[in-house]
Amino acid sequence: MSDLGAPPPRPSTARLSMPPMAALEELSRPMVITFSFWCWILGSLLAGATGALAATKVDAMRTEFARIARDRDADAAKSTIDSVASASVLIVIGTGVLLAVLGLLLAFAMRTARGWARLFLTVLAIIGVGYAAVVVSALTDPMLEDLRTLVTAGLLAYTVLVVVAAVWMYLPGSNAWFRRPKGK
Repeated sequence: MSDLGAPPPRPSTARLSMPPMAALEELSRPMVITFSFWCWILGSLLAGATGALAATKVDAMRTEFARIARDRDADAAKSTIDSVASASVLIVIGTGVLLAVLGLLLAFAMRTARGWARLFLTVLAIIGVGYAAVVVSALTDPMLEDLRTLVTAGLLAYTVLVVVAAVWMYLPGSNAWFRRPKGK
């Protein structure tokens, strides 16, 4: 065997677009993540406040949902109508509170660079937009009386905030934040 010297170095298998691990570990939180975080916090607080505001009119909502159920099925038993009305109120208020709590918890996880939180927040934004559309279209004037405009405005503002927050989570600059090592 001839003496050719040391073999050439092997080519790197690291992705060329990925910064070195040390640079990722010391990466400061991008502004897009901070902005998205605060949009999620404000949106979640707004959803909770809107749910609490709607909860002040539970009896009016239950009465109106019972009237709607009776109009749709006049042969239904009173207990069935009462159950449907109570479940409808629970869905309207409970889902809003659940969206608020999940939004708060997941926003803090997203802020600490948890990629799974970004995915769940995206799903939550889609569900939240659908929820707001359904609730605004379902709430009639006798249900919330003088609060309908306020609840509708709250849900519209919530929708804008979560859509903006979801978009900002995916803007350039945020991907490196979610790729960084989580041990620090």
